[in-house]
Amino acid sequence: MNYRSLAKNAGTAFLAQGIAMMLSIIQTLLVPKLLGTTQYGYWQLFIFYTGYVGFAHLGLNDGVYLVKGGQSREAIDKRSVFSQFIVGICFQLVIALAIVLVAIRGGFGPDREFVIVCTGIYLTIQNAANYFSYLLQAMNETRRSSYSTIVERLTFLIPLIVLLVIRYHSYQPFVISYILSSVAQLCYCAWLCRDFFAVGLEPFRQAARETWSSIRVGFKLMMANIVSSLILGVARFAIDAAWGIDTFGELSFALSMVNFFLAFVSQASMVLFPALRQVDTSEVKSFFRNARDTMSVFFPVIYLLYYPMVWLLSLWLPKYANSFIYFVFLIPICVFDSKMNICCTTFFKVLREEGRLLWVNIWTCIVSAAFTLLGVFAFGSIFVVIGGAVVAIIGRSVWSEATLTNELEVPSSRALTLGELLLTLIFIVSALMLPAVAAFGIYCCAYLVFLWIFRDKASHLIAGVKRVARR
Repeated sequence: MNYRSLAKNAGTAFLAQGIAMMLSIIQTLLVPKLLGTTQYGYWQLFIFYTGYVGFAHLGLNDGVYLVKGGQSREAIDKRSVFSQFIVGICFQLVIALAIVLVAIRGGFGPDREFVIVCTGIYLTIQNAANYFSYLLQAMNETRRSSYSTIVERLTFLIPLIVLLVIRYHSYQPFVISYILSSVAQLCYCAWLCRDFFAVGLEPFRQAARETWSSIRVGFKLMMANIVSSLILGVARFAIDAAWGIDTFGELSFALSMVNFFLAFVSQASMVLFPALRQVDTSEVKSFFRNARDTMSVFFPVIYLLYYPMVWLLSLWLPKYANSFIYFVFLIPICVFDSKMNICCTTFFKVLREEGRLLWVNIWTCIVSAAFTLLGVFAFGSIFVVIGGAVVAIIGRSVWSEATLTNELEVPSSRALTLGELLLTLIFIVSALMLPAVAAFGIYCCAYLVFLWIFRDKASHLIAGVKRVARR
Protein backbone atom coordinates (compact mmCIF):
# COMPACT_ATOMS: atom_id res chain seq x y z
CA MET A 1 0.00 0.00 0.00
CA ASN A 2 1.27 3.48 -0.86
CA TYR A 3 1.23 4.97 2.64
CA ARG A 4 2.59 8.33 1.47
CA SER A 5 -0.30 8.80 -0.97
CA LEU A 6 -2.70 7.49 1.65
CA ALA A 7 -1.37 10.01 4.17
CA LYS A 8 -1.78 12.90 1.70
CA ASN A 9 -5.35 11.87 0.91
CA ALA A 10 -6.11 11.42 4.59
CA GLY A 11 -4.57 14.79 5.42
CA THR A 12 -6.77 16.57 2.89
CA ALA A 13 -9.81 14.64 4.09
CA PHE A 14 -9.10 15.59 7.70
CA LEU A 15 -8.59 19.22 6.66
CA ALA A 16 -11.98 19.19 4.95
CA GLN A 17 -13.61 17.59 7.94
CA GLY A 18 -11.78 19.98 10.25
CA ILE A 19 -13.39 22.89 8.42
CA ALA A 20 -16.72 21.08 8.60
CA MET A 21 -16.19 20.50 12.31
CA MET A 22 -15.37 24.16 12.89
CA LEU A 23 -18.56 25.13 11.11
CA SER A 24 -20.54 22.54 13.05
CA ILE A 25 -19.16 23.87 16.31
CA ILE A 26 -20.29 27.36 15.32
CA GLN A 27 -23.71 25.94 14.46
CA THR A 28 -23.97 24.01 17.69
CA LEU A 29 -22.64 26.62 20.09
CA LEU A 30 -23.96 29.85 18.55
CA VAL A 31 -27.15 28.95 16.66
CA PRO A 32 -29.03 27.54 19.70
CA LYS A 33 -28.01 30.58 21.73
CA LEU A 34 -29.56 32.82 19.05
CA LEU A 35 -32.66 30.91 17.97
CA GLY A 36 -34.15 29.67 21.20
CA THR A 37 -35.29 26.15 21.98
CA THR A 38 -38.29 25.83 19.62
CA GLN A 39 -36.74 27.50 16.57
CA TYR A 40 -33.56 25.50 17.10
CA GLY A 41 -35.68 22.36 17.33
CA TYR A 42 -37.08 22.96 13.83
CA TRP A 43 -33.58 23.64 12.51
CA GLN A 44 -32.46 20.32 14.01
CA LEU A 45 -35.55 18.63 12.58
CA PHE A 46 -34.47 19.71 9.09
CA ILE A 47 -30.93 18.45 9.71
CA PHE A 48 -32.43 15.21 11.00
CA TYR A 49 -34.63 14.70 7.93
CA THR A 50 -31.77 15.44 5.54
CA GLY A 51 -29.91 12.51 7.03
CA TYR A 52 -32.36 10.21 5.25
CA VAL A 53 -32.42 11.72 1.76
CA GLY A 54 -30.07 8.93 0.72
CA PHE A 55 -33.11 6.66 0.55
CA ALA A 56 -34.12 8.37 -2.70
CA HIS A 57 -31.20 7.25 -4.87
CA LEU A 58 -32.05 3.61 -4.02
CA GLY A 59 -28.39 2.66 -3.76
CA LEU A 60 -27.28 4.01 -7.15
CA ASN A 61 -24.50 6.14 -5.66
CA ASP A 62 -23.26 3.25 -3.53
CA GLY A 63 -23.44 0.82 -6.46
CA VAL A 64 -21.30 3.00 -8.70
CA TYR A 65 -18.92 3.49 -5.76
CA LEU A 66 -18.54 -0.27 -5.19
CA VAL A 67 -18.40 -1.36 -8.84
CA LYS A 68 -15.99 1.37 -9.97
CA GLY A 69 -13.93 1.41 -6.77
CA GLY A 70 -10.21 1.25 -7.59
CA GLN A 71 -10.58 2.17 -11.31
CA SER A 72 -8.66 5.15 -12.66
CA ARG A 73 -10.27 8.06 -14.50
CA GLU A 74 -8.73 6.82 -17.76
CA ALA A 75 -10.10 3.28 -17.36
CA ILE A 76 -13.61 4.06 -16.14
CA ASP A 77 -16.57 3.92 -18.57
CA LYS A 78 -17.53 7.60 -18.58
CA ARG A 79 -20.53 7.25 -20.86
CA SER A 80 -22.08 4.59 -18.65
CA VAL A 81 -21.46 6.58 -15.48
CA PHE A 82 -22.98 9.77 -16.89
CA SER A 83 -26.00 7.95 -18.33
CA GLN A 84 -26.69 6.36 -14.95
CA PHE A 85 -26.48 9.79 -13.35
CA ILE A 86 -29.18 11.18 -15.67
CA VAL A 87 -31.50 8.22 -15.05
CA GLY A 88 -30.97 8.60 -11.30
CA ILE A 89 -31.77 12.30 -11.35
CA CYS A 90 -35.03 11.65 -13.21
CA PHE A 91 -36.48 9.19 -10.71
CA GLN A 92 -35.26 11.24 -7.74
CA LEU A 93 -37.08 14.30 -9.08
CA VAL A 94 -40.30 12.26 -9.02
CA ILE A 95 -39.66 11.26 -5.39
CA ALA A 96 -38.86 14.86 -4.42
CA LEU A 97 -42.06 16.12 -6.04
CA ALA A 98 -44.08 13.52 -4.12
CA ILE A 99 -42.51 14.69 -0.83
CA VAL A 100 -43.34 18.32 -1.60
CA LEU A 101 -46.97 17.45 -2.44
CA VAL A 102 -47.35 15.44 0.77
CA ALA A 103 -45.94 18.36 2.77
CA ILE A 104 -48.34 20.86 1.19
CA ARG A 105 -51.43 18.68 1.56
CA GLY A 106 -50.56 16.90 4.80
CA GLY A 107 -51.71 19.50 7.30
CA PHE A 108 -48.45 19.41 9.26
CA GLY A 109 -48.54 23.08 10.22
CA PRO A 110 -46.50 25.87 8.61
CA ASP A 111 -43.16 25.09 10.24
CA ARG A 112 -43.13 21.35 9.63
CA GLU A 113 -44.49 21.93 6.12
CA PHE A 114 -41.59 24.29 5.38
CA VAL A 115 -39.07 21.78 6.77
CA ILE A 116 -40.48 18.89 4.70
CA VAL A 117 -40.67 20.93 1.48
CA CYS A 118 -37.06 22.04 1.91
CA THR A 119 -36.06 18.43 2.57
CA GLY A 120 -37.60 17.44 -0.78
CA ILE A 121 -35.69 20.19 -2.58
CA TYR A 122 -32.45 19.31 -0.80
CA LEU A 123 -32.89 15.62 -1.67
CA THR A 124 -32.25 15.92 -5.41
CA ILE A 125 -29.45 18.46 -5.10
CA GLN A 126 -27.48 16.65 -2.42
CA ASN A 127 -27.84 13.18 -3.93
CA ALA A 128 -26.58 14.56 -7.26
CA ALA A 129 -23.57 16.13 -5.53
CA ASN A 130 -22.93 12.91 -3.63
CA TYR A 131 -23.01 10.90 -6.87
CA PHE A 132 -20.03 12.81 -8.21
CA SER A 133 -18.34 12.87 -4.81
CA TYR A 134 -18.63 9.07 -4.58
CA LEU A 135 -17.33 8.82 -8.15
CA LEU A 136 -14.23 10.83 -7.23
CA GLN A 137 -13.66 8.58 -4.22
CA ALA A 138 -14.08 5.44 -6.34
CA MET A 139 -11.37 6.71 -8.73
CA ASN A 140 -9.12 7.27 -5.68
CA GLU A 141 -9.34 11.04 -6.19
CA THR A 142 -10.34 11.46 -2.57
CA ARG A 143 -8.55 14.79 -2.24
CA ARG A 144 -10.87 16.31 -4.85
CA SER A 145 -13.85 14.83 -3.03
CA SER A 146 -12.57 16.44 0.16
CA TYR A 147 -12.22 19.80 -1.60
CA SER A 148 -15.90 19.59 -2.55
CA THR A 149 -16.72 19.26 1.13
CA ILE A 150 -14.64 22.37 1.83
CA VAL A 151 -16.55 24.28 -0.87
CA GLU A 152 -19.88 23.23 0.62
CA ARG A 153 -18.94 24.18 4.17
CA LEU A 154 -17.35 27.51 3.34
CA THR A 155 -20.36 28.42 1.19
CA PHE A 156 -22.60 27.84 4.19
CA LEU A 157 -20.24 29.66 6.56
CA ILE A 158 -20.70 33.08 4.92
CA PRO A 159 -24.51 33.38 5.32
CA LEU A 160 -24.25 31.70 8.72
CA ILE A 161 -21.93 34.43 10.00
CA VAL A 162 -24.17 37.14 8.50
CA LEU A 163 -27.27 35.68 10.18
CA LEU A 164 -25.46 35.44 13.51
CA VAL A 165 -24.15 39.01 13.27
CA ILE A 166 -27.57 40.51 12.46
CA ARG A 167 -29.09 38.20 15.12
CA TYR A 168 -31.84 36.77 12.93
CA HIS A 169 -34.15 34.74 15.17
CA SER A 170 -35.83 32.47 12.60
CA TYR A 171 -34.49 29.08 11.52
CA GLN A 172 -35.74 29.42 7.92
CA PRO A 173 -32.81 31.44 6.45
CA PHE A 174 -30.45 28.86 7.94
CA VAL A 175 -32.30 26.10 6.08
CA ILE A 176 -32.21 28.00 2.77
CA SER A 177 -28.49 28.74 3.18
CA TYR A 178 -27.86 25.07 3.86
CA ILE A 179 -29.55 24.12 0.58
CA LEU A 180 -27.57 26.73 -1.36
CA SER A 181 -24.31 25.34 0.02
CA SER A 182 -25.29 21.97 -1.44
CA VAL A 183 -25.89 23.67 -4.80
CA ALA A 184 -22.34 25.05 -4.64
CA GLN A 185 -20.94 21.59 -3.93
CA LEU A 186 -22.88 20.12 -6.87
CA CYS A 187 -21.53 22.78 -9.24
CA TYR A 188 -17.97 22.19 -8.08
CA CYS A 189 -18.22 18.39 -8.38
CA ALA A 190 -19.83 18.66 -11.82
CA TRP A 191 -16.96 20.89 -12.95
CA LEU A 192 -14.39 18.35 -11.70
CA CYS A 193 -16.23 15.62 -13.63
CA ARG A 194 -16.92 17.73 -16.73
CA ASP A 195 -15.18 15.18 -18.97
CA PHE A 196 -18.01 12.75 -18.14
CA PHE A 197 -20.54 15.22 -19.58
CA ALA A 198 -18.69 15.43 -22.91
CA VAL A 199 -19.02 11.75 -23.86
CA GLY A 200 -22.78 11.80 -24.42
CA LEU A 201 -25.53 9.41 -23.32
CA GLU A 202 -26.22 5.76 -23.93
CA PRO A 203 -29.60 4.62 -25.33
CA PHE A 204 -32.25 4.83 -22.63
CA ARG A 205 -32.82 1.08 -22.31
CA GLN A 206 -29.12 0.37 -21.91
CA ALA A 207 -28.74 3.21 -19.40
CA ALA A 208 -31.76 1.94 -17.45
CA ARG A 209 -30.33 -1.61 -17.35
CA GLU A 210 -26.96 -0.39 -16.11
CA THR A 211 -28.64 1.85 -13.54
CA TRP A 212 -30.67 -1.10 -12.27
CA SER A 213 -27.50 -3.21 -12.12
CA SER A 214 -25.76 -0.56 -10.00
CA ILE A 215 -28.82 -0.23 -7.77
CA ARG A 216 -28.87 -3.99 -7.18
CA VAL A 217 -25.23 -3.85 -6.11
CA GLY A 218 -25.52 -0.67 -4.04
CA PHE A 219 -28.95 -1.17 -2.50
CA LYS A 220 -27.62 -3.39 0.28
CA LEU A 221 -24.89 -0.91 1.16
CA MET A 222 -27.31 2.02 1.01
CA MET A 223 -29.79 0.18 3.22
CA ALA A 224 -26.98 -0.76 5.59
CA ASN A 225 -26.04 2.93 5.91
CA ILE A 226 -29.64 4.06 6.29
CA VAL A 227 -30.46 1.36 8.84
CA SER A 228 -27.28 2.30 10.69
CA SER A 229 -28.54 5.87 11.01
CA LEU A 230 -31.92 4.53 12.17
CA ILE A 231 -30.31 2.84 15.17
CA LEU A 232 -30.34 6.26 16.82
CA GLY A 233 -32.97 7.59 14.43
CA VAL A 234 -35.82 5.47 15.82
CA ALA A 235 -34.97 6.78 19.27
CA ARG A 236 -35.02 10.37 18.01
CA PHE A 237 -38.35 9.87 16.20
CA ALA A 238 -39.85 8.47 19.40
CA ILE A 239 -38.45 11.26 21.56
CA ASP A 240 -39.88 13.89 19.19
CA ALA A 241 -43.30 12.18 19.33
CA ALA A 242 -43.37 11.41 23.07
CA TRP A 243 -41.53 14.32 24.67
CA GLY A 244 -41.92 17.13 22.12
CA ILE A 245 -39.75 19.41 20.02
CA ASP A 246 -37.94 21.05 22.97
CA THR A 247 -36.63 17.75 24.35
CA PHE A 248 -35.84 16.64 20.81
CA GLY A 249 -33.76 19.80 20.36
CA GLU A 250 -31.87 19.19 23.62
CA LEU A 251 -31.03 15.61 22.64
CA SER A 252 -30.10 16.73 19.12
CA PHE A 253 -27.68 19.23 20.64
CA ALA A 254 -25.89 16.43 22.48
CA LEU A 255 -25.91 14.19 19.41
CA SER A 256 -24.55 16.95 17.19
CA MET A 257 -21.49 17.22 19.43
CA VAL A 258 -20.94 13.47 19.17
CA ASN A 259 -21.44 13.61 15.40
CA PHE A 260 -18.54 16.08 15.09
CA PHE A 261 -16.16 13.35 16.08
CA LEU A 262 -17.86 10.58 14.09
CA ALA A 263 -17.86 12.68 10.92
CA PHE A 264 -14.15 13.34 11.39
CA VAL A 265 -13.37 9.64 11.79
CA SER A 266 -15.51 8.74 8.76
CA GLN A 267 -12.99 10.53 6.54
CA ALA A 268 -10.46 7.82 7.31
CA SER A 269 -12.89 5.19 6.05
CA MET A 270 -13.47 7.20 2.86
CA VAL A 271 -9.74 7.23 2.11
CA LEU A 272 -9.13 3.59 3.06
CA PHE A 273 -11.70 1.87 0.82
CA PRO A 274 -10.22 2.60 -2.65
CA ALA A 275 -6.69 2.09 -1.29
CA LEU A 276 -7.50 -1.31 0.24
CA ARG A 277 -9.23 -2.43 -2.97
CA GLN A 278 -5.86 -2.13 -4.73
CA VAL A 279 -3.75 -4.29 -2.36
CA ASP A 280 -3.46 -8.05 -1.79
CA THR A 281 -5.19 -10.08 0.92
CA SER A 282 -2.17 -10.31 3.23
CA GLU A 283 -1.90 -6.53 3.44
CA VAL A 284 -5.65 -6.23 4.07
CA LYS A 285 -5.30 -8.68 6.98
CA SER A 286 -2.32 -6.84 8.43
CA PHE A 287 -4.02 -3.46 8.18
CA PHE A 288 -7.21 -4.77 9.83
CA ARG A 289 -5.32 -6.23 12.77
CA ASN A 290 -3.24 -3.10 13.39
CA ALA A 291 -6.21 -0.73 13.01
CA ARG A 292 -8.37 -2.85 15.33
CA ASP A 293 -5.75 -3.07 18.07
CA THR A 294 -4.72 0.59 17.81
CA MET A 295 -8.28 1.81 18.24
CA SER A 296 -8.93 -0.62 21.10
CA VAL A 297 -5.87 0.57 23.02
CA PHE A 298 -5.99 4.32 22.45
CA PHE A 299 -9.60 5.34 21.72
CA PRO A 300 -10.87 4.90 25.32
CA VAL A 301 -8.95 8.10 26.14
CA ILE A 302 -11.92 9.87 24.51
CA TYR A 303 -13.92 9.35 27.71
CA LEU A 304 -11.63 11.79 29.49
CA LEU A 305 -12.84 14.58 27.19
CA TYR A 306 -16.34 14.37 28.70
CA TYR A 307 -15.45 16.34 31.82
CA PRO A 308 -13.81 19.47 30.34
CA MET A 309 -16.36 19.48 27.49
CA VAL A 310 -19.37 19.52 29.82
CA TRP A 311 -17.77 22.17 32.04
CA LEU A 312 -17.15 24.50 29.08
CA LEU A 313 -20.61 23.91 27.60
CA SER A 314 -22.29 24.62 30.94
CA LEU A 315 -20.63 28.03 30.97
CA TRP A 316 -21.63 28.85 27.40
CA LEU A 317 -25.10 27.29 27.11
CA PRO A 318 -26.59 26.96 30.59
CA LYS A 319 -30.14 26.57 29.21
CA TYR A 320 -29.05 23.28 27.62
CA ALA A 321 -27.84 21.89 30.96
CA ASN A 322 -30.50 19.17 30.80
CA SER A 323 -28.84 17.72 27.71
CA PHE A 324 -25.39 17.35 29.30
CA ILE A 325 -26.37 14.15 31.12
CA TYR A 326 -27.00 12.55 27.71
CA PHE A 327 -23.30 12.81 26.93
CA VAL A 328 -22.57 10.09 29.50
CA PHE A 329 -24.53 7.65 27.35
CA LEU A 330 -23.58 9.07 23.96
CA ILE A 331 -19.79 9.40 24.24
CA PRO A 332 -19.33 5.59 24.14
CA ILE A 333 -20.76 5.89 20.63
CA CYS A 334 -17.62 7.86 19.69
CA VAL A 335 -15.48 4.88 20.63
CA PHE A 336 -17.50 1.97 19.28
CA ASP A 337 -19.08 3.60 16.22
CA SER A 338 -15.62 4.81 15.17
CA LYS A 339 -14.28 1.26 15.42
CA MET A 340 -17.28 -0.01 13.49
CA ASN A 341 -16.73 2.54 10.74
CA ILE A 342 -13.00 2.03 10.22
CA CYS A 343 -12.41 -1.58 11.27
CA CYS A 344 -15.67 -3.21 10.20
CA THR A 345 -17.76 -1.26 7.68
CA THR A 346 -14.72 -0.49 5.52
CA PHE A 347 -13.61 -4.13 5.46
CA PHE A 348 -17.11 -5.46 4.82
CA LYS A 349 -17.11 -3.23 1.72
CA VAL A 350 -13.62 -4.29 0.66
CA LEU A 351 -14.65 -7.96 0.97
CA ARG A 352 -17.92 -7.17 -0.86
CA GLU A 353 -20.04 -8.42 2.06
CA GLU A 354 -22.65 -5.68 1.97
CA GLY A 355 -25.34 -8.26 2.75
CA ARG A 356 -23.75 -9.20 6.06
CA LEU A 357 -23.27 -5.53 6.93
CA LEU A 358 -26.95 -4.90 6.19
CA TRP A 359 -28.14 -7.74 8.39
CA VAL A 360 -26.00 -6.78 11.38
CA ASN A 361 -27.35 -3.23 11.11
CA ILE A 362 -30.94 -4.50 10.83
CA TRP A 363 -30.63 -6.60 13.97
CA THR A 364 -28.97 -3.70 15.79
CA CYS A 365 -31.83 -1.42 14.73
CA ILE A 366 -34.38 -3.98 15.97
CA VAL A 367 -32.68 -4.09 19.37
CA SER A 368 -32.65 -0.28 19.50
CA ALA A 369 -36.34 -0.16 18.52
CA ALA A 370 -37.21 -2.69 21.25
CA PHE A 371 -35.50 -0.55 23.89
CA THR A 372 -37.26 2.50 22.45
CA LEU A 373 -40.68 0.88 22.89
CA LEU A 374 -39.80 -0.16 26.43
CA GLY A 375 -38.50 3.30 27.26
CA VAL A 376 -41.56 5.10 25.89
CA PHE A 377 -44.43 2.81 26.87
CA ALA A 378 -43.17 0.75 29.82
CA PHE A 379 -40.79 3.04 31.70
CA GLY A 380 -41.57 6.49 30.32
CA SER A 381 -37.84 7.17 30.47
CA ILE A 382 -35.75 8.89 27.85
CA PHE A 383 -32.63 7.33 29.39
CA VAL A 384 -33.89 3.80 28.67
CA VAL A 385 -34.42 4.87 25.05
CA ILE A 386 -30.94 6.35 24.66
CA GLY A 387 -29.18 3.70 26.73
CA GLY A 388 -30.75 0.92 24.67
CA ALA A 389 -29.52 2.47 21.44
CA VAL A 390 -26.00 2.75 22.85
CA VAL A 391 -26.01 -0.88 24.03
CA ALA A 392 -27.10 -1.94 20.53
CA ILE A 393 -24.28 0.07 18.91
CA ILE A 394 -21.67 -1.42 21.24
CA GLY A 395 -22.96 -4.94 20.56
CA ARG A 396 -22.82 -4.34 16.80
CA SER A 397 -19.19 -3.24 16.95
CA VAL A 398 -18.09 -6.18 19.11
CA TRP A 399 -19.89 -8.77 16.94
CA SER A 400 -18.65 -7.31 13.65
CA GLU A 401 -15.09 -7.12 14.90
CA ALA A 402 -15.17 -10.76 16.06
CA THR A 403 -16.72 -11.89 12.75
CA LEU A 404 -14.06 -10.17 10.63
CA THR A 405 -11.30 -11.43 12.93
CA ASN A 406 -12.42 -15.01 12.25
CA GLU A 407 -12.99 -14.46 8.53
CA LEU A 408 -9.63 -12.80 7.92
CA GLU A 409 -7.94 -15.40 10.16
CA VAL A 410 -6.02 -12.89 12.25
CA PRO A 411 -5.23 -13.32 15.97
CA SER A 412 -8.14 -12.63 18.30
CA SER A 413 -8.33 -9.56 20.57
CA ARG A 414 -10.85 -10.78 23.17
CA ALA A 415 -8.82 -9.53 26.13
CA LEU A 416 -8.57 -6.06 24.58
CA THR A 417 -12.31 -6.02 23.88
CA LEU A 418 -13.17 -7.05 27.44
CA GLY A 419 -10.87 -4.35 28.79
CA GLU A 420 -12.47 -1.77 26.53
CA LEU A 421 -15.97 -2.77 27.68
CA LEU A 422 -14.91 -2.61 31.32
CA LEU A 423 -13.47 0.89 30.82
CA THR A 424 -16.78 1.96 29.26
CA LEU A 425 -18.72 0.62 32.24
CA ILE A 426 -16.38 2.37 34.69
CA PHE A 427 -16.81 5.65 32.82
CA ILE A 428 -20.62 5.51 32.76
CA VAL A 429 -21.05 4.44 36.39
CA SER A 430 -18.51 6.90 37.80
CA ALA A 431 -19.83 9.82 35.71
CA LEU A 432 -23.39 9.18 36.89
CA MET A 433 -22.67 8.37 40.53
CA LEU A 434 -19.71 10.55 41.55
CA PRO A 435 -18.70 14.22 41.48
CA ALA A 436 -16.85 15.19 38.32
CA VAL A 437 -13.37 15.45 39.88
CA ALA A 438 -13.64 12.05 41.59
CA ALA A 439 -15.06 10.40 38.47
CA PHE A 440 -12.28 11.89 36.33
CA GLY A 441 -9.63 10.59 38.74
CA ILE A 442 -11.11 7.09 38.90
CA TYR A 443 -11.28 6.79 35.14
CA CYS A 444 -7.71 8.07 34.73
CA CYS A 445 -6.51 5.38 37.13
CA ALA A 446 -8.55 2.70 35.33
CA TYR A 447 -7.15 3.70 31.94
CA LEU A 448 -3.57 3.73 33.24
CA VAL A 449 -4.08 0.20 34.59
CA PHE A 450 -5.49 -0.80 31.19
CA LEU A 451 -2.41 0.62 29.42
CA TRP A 452 -0.08 -1.15 31.87
CA ILE A 453 -1.79 -4.51 31.28
CA PHE A 454 -1.48 -4.09 27.51
CA ARG A 455 1.85 -2.24 27.59
CA ASP A 456 3.53 -4.67 25.17
CA LYS A 457 0.71 -4.28 22.68
CA ALA A 458 0.80 -0.47 23.00
CA SER A 459 4.58 -0.36 22.51
CA HIS A 460 4.33 -2.58 19.43
CA LEU A 461 1.60 -0.40 17.91
CA ILE A 462 3.50 2.83 18.56
CA ALA A 463 6.62 1.35 16.94
CA GLY A 464 4.55 0.33 13.92
CA VAL A 465 3.14 3.83 13.53
CA LYS A 466 6.67 5.26 13.66
CA ARG A 467 7.84 2.86 10.94
CA VAL A 468 4.98 3.88 8.66
CA ALA A 469 5.65 7.57 9.34
CA ARG A 470 9.28 7.19 8.23
CA ARG A 471 8.33 5.68 4.84
